[in-house]
Amino acid sequence: MLMDNPQDWQDRMDSLKIAAAETAELMLPVLESHAINIASVFGVQDVPDADDNPFKVAQTKLVDQTPGAFLELAAENRPDAVPEALREFDKRDFYQLVKETLQLIYAVDLLLALAKFADEGFTFFKEGYYTKKNLPVSPDVPPRTIMRTLVNQVSFDVSVIQHAINQRRRQEDGQAMLQGCTLAMSDTLANWVMSVAVEAGYIPENTRVITYLAKSIRARLVPYSHALLISIPYSALHAGNQLSRINLAIPHEIGHHLYWNGVHTESKSSMRDHLLKKADEAGIKTGDWRLNWLEEIFADAHALALFGPAVVLDFQDMLDDDMSDHFREDTDKHPIPEIRPFIQTNILRRFTDETGLVLYDSECKKLDDNWSGWIKTHPLKASYPLIGQSQPMLGQAILDDLAPLITVVLDTLSDILPDEKYYTGMDGSNDLSALFTEFQSSELPDDDLELVNLFLAGDSTDEQTEAFLERDSEISFWEHVATVTSKKKEEIKTAEWMQLLRSHGWSSEGPMGDGGATTTGTGTGSGSNGTTKGGSST
Repeated sequence: MLMDNPQDWQDRMDSLKIAAAETAELMLPVLESHAINIASVFGVQDVPDADDNPFKVAQTKLVDQTPGAFLELAAENRPDAVPEALREFDKRDFYQLVKETLQLIYAVDLLLALAKFADEGFTFFKEGYYTKKNLPVSPDVPPRTIMRTLVNQVSFDVSVIQHAINQRRRQEDGQAMLQGCTLAMSDTLANWVMSVAVEAGYIPENTRVITYLAKSIRARLVPYSHALLISIPYSALHAGNQLSRINLAIPHEIGHHLYWNGVHTESKSSMRDHLLKKADEAGIKTGDWRLNWLEEIFADAHALALFGPAVVLDFQDMLDDDMSDHFREDTDKHPIPEIRPFIQTNILRRFTDETGLVLYDSECKKLDDNWSGWIKTHPLKASYPLIGQSQPMLGQAILDDLAPLITVVLDTLSDILPDEKYYTGMDGSNDLSALFTEFQSSELPDDDLELVNLFLAGDSTDEQTEAFLERDSEISFWEHVATVTSKKKEEIKTAEWMQLLRSHGWSSEGPMGDGGATTTGTGTGSGSNGTTKGGSST
């Protein structure tokens, strides 16, 4: 059959492997250029090995002062060897250059991990479906669907990673481009959000997050590395050196990563499995419509816990900018857009201080009024059809029924929930825009890399400077499969492979539905087949 020729699939996969290998090879001079830029800041770019370990070279050559003290020198007092464009580099500029270099290294490592992961899966499928023909096939999912899905997933990720790399290139004189500056802001915020999850014990310390510019805000979950890719809209460029309110969506996107890749600290089970088990104990059983929204509500709660009421206002604003075709519909994965801001304020009202006082009660009331006024109706008094429910439900009844699920989610995230009011921008004011102003005026850390701090202080060892550029967060194809299904690989049918390849940690997620998203939350919605950990058998 021409359209299901194994050699054709092999050619397609080989092409992707070539693209990944060529991109990695082309990045070598770019990484070398960044290393030289790091050395050039201190005027040691012509010293041997400056392109290999600029930190070690700089620290060795600056015998009379620490690198940190050097960066405090006035431009005119720096050595002539320092290029003109880099003479005024301060600590923040240096941090951005180093972080940018690290992100490029991580992106190249991610490409190589993708190629290896894809090759492992492709080889297994090709042998099992076309050579040995010993793998079970579902009646409605032919092998070519598996091959096409794998090729499409790899193609998408190669393109995304290439974007992330290209947008971090610098001008010839070493100065950052505006795109790079915007991504540096987004990277720093995203890494801070990740650090909260790491400190709570939810994810490994070597988890990486890489942002890139695209049409809209989306998270790209990947199964082949402890990493997450987040797209930031190009409109964020207008913010310059300030945070854009678009960045408020970052903790939501990272919430998706936690849902699929996080581990609950007490149960030691995956975050998703823990949530499903606790939901079941709360009477929310497999097939319940509320489980369709579990992943999104979890991601919302994660964002609200970290950035408070501004998250709700941002979501309202997002709906205004990008009105969904399914504004009053249940899309089987995302909560109904018209009532979702009320779900978010219900979550926000659960945040209390030690005395039980609601932290953001006044803000929640104003946010509810703002949303009702904008859509010129009150969603809690309207009726909505729900997938899995024979009769429409009132908005208020939907909120009431979600209460136990919200309890499960917040209990699961108890390690990071606020117990004091961190955001006071609206205190004594009725102006909701003050929430955005407060967020955008936040100061991001510029000293959050421990090894850079040691280097600047002149205290880093040779081993530390060498380890600084070495990271390993690769996950093999079979390691990933073992975390999402308890079946032996030879027993998995094509229908379940489809679910594993299109979700379960390998999917694109956004704060709003597109009407055609694969159900990735529980394995209980449309498109789910087979038996997965925490899911159901159909």
